[in-house]
Amino acid sequence: MAFGFFKKAETADLIFHNGHIYTQDHALPWADAVACIGDKILGVGSLDGMDEIIDEHTQLVDLDGKFLFPGFIDAHRSPVLKVFDGRFIDLSECFSPEDILDAVAEWAEDNPEDEIIFGYGYSENLKPEDTEDNPFASAEFLSEACAERPVLLLCASGVDCWTNRAADEIIASTAEEEYVQTITVAYVLNLLIPFDFEQIEEDVKQEIEDLADHGFTSVLNLGTPDYFESLYQDSIIGLYNEGEIRQRFFGSYYMNRPLVPKPLIKRLMNRKTTCLELNGVLNANMLNLYLDNASSPVPFSQDALNTILAEVSDKNFDIFVEAVDREDMLMAYDAFEFIRAKGYKNNFVIASDYTLTAEEASIRSSSSEVIATCGTNLLSDRSIYSHAASAEDVINELTINAARIIGVQDSLGSIKSGMLADFAIFDENPLDCEIKLIPRLHACMTVLSGNIVYDAENENDMEMFTLMMSQQY
Repeated sequence: MAFGFFKKAETADLIFHNGHIYTQDHALPWADAVACIGDKILGVGSLDGMDEIIDEHTQLVDLDGKFLFPGFIDAHRSPVLKVFDGRFIDLSECFSPEDILDAVAEWAEDNPEDEIIFGYGYSENLKPEDTEDNPFASAEFLSEACAERPVLLLCASGVDCWTNRAADEIIASTAEEEYVQTITVAYVLNLLIPFDFEQIEEDVKQEIEDLADHGFTSVLNLGTPDYFESLYQDSIIGLYNEGEIRQRFFGSYYMNRPLVPKPLIKRLMNRKTTCLELNGVLNANMLNLYLDNASSPVPFSQDALNTILAEVSDKNFDIFVEAVDREDMLMAYDAFEFIRAKGYKNNFVIASDYTLTAEEASIRSSSSEVIATCGTNLLSDRSIYSHAASAEDVINELTINAARIIGVQDSLGSIKSGMLADFAIFDENPLDCEIKLIPRLHACMTVLSGNIVYDAENENDMEMFTLMMSQQY
């Protein structure tokens, strides 16, 4: 097996050898050794050809016949929603104001310990309008469901909230004490905090461990309002500072209605700035647009969509469009044609269960450049499996294709010299598994940036130790 040439000054920090290494590199599909230096792959091939890059400081890890794959990448789900699932009233299936009242009243009755009643996902057009004659109409209406405790509801887009009179009184008095002139959604959310931060961090840690157990070294978060993702990111930063991080997190800014481009760009830039000092562990370079004009309270026009995506592209942010029906899918492709005609080359993904016909593709000259993928299922870990015809298809979706979706195919998704050293190691060959069994695969080890961050054997030993200690007291 060819290994390549190395500068004599470069020696490997870590070499995995004596294994079956699936590279996703057509020039060398399988190898038995991979060498790492820092956070990158130094070379791939056979241990016999690596003498020049081994010194007394090089750590050799014997895979003992195990299977080493590129670290898996989850690009069709929401780890954030999974952590928050069950912690709020899901209002996404409410189709009238009365439905919302019923949901709030039921939650309040079932959760008497909640100091603040919090819900998410209502459509903005269901909120009663405040009028000059009755500026508290919406608050009074919501108070019919629960008057004693503050109620805070966040709409599906995350740009508006709905509070009852009890919440309004807290907001008004606090804003007066703090001399706040303008009350924003962010101010309300930071004041009426509905979650236990310590518990959220514990749950984020558990989600990260669960992902590592299945071989994931990167995740893309989709379909989540900025508030939820910010709380999740705060937990990641805490775990990073404690040395307990196990995946790269690729966040996205969720939008399901037209927004004014200038404030939108400001939000995107602020999110990106937060991630700059975390060595690629935390990333925020994507707009996630949920396009469902048939049910949106404020639908997109083609011109509005073109203008917004051109402004986003001008700042080199990647774009992920979830197109719900065929008309949405066609609108997304037309927006892509528009921004390519402007000369922008940023990553552009369209996720939809519909595809262009030959005739539709023929009149859209740039359509072949779109990264097309199946629609997402944000709380399912099996959303890609129903679209796969073989185990190889699944592995492609979890590696090279997922890397393309995120726009990191030059650094993740395959095992080549110069790529980031993110690996998943299994006792059995994932390519030999039935499709339905791949989600049940357990990794014995994962590697992030050339560091072993998950070792199932050590994890099991620690769990046994914790159990034994708990039984002594």
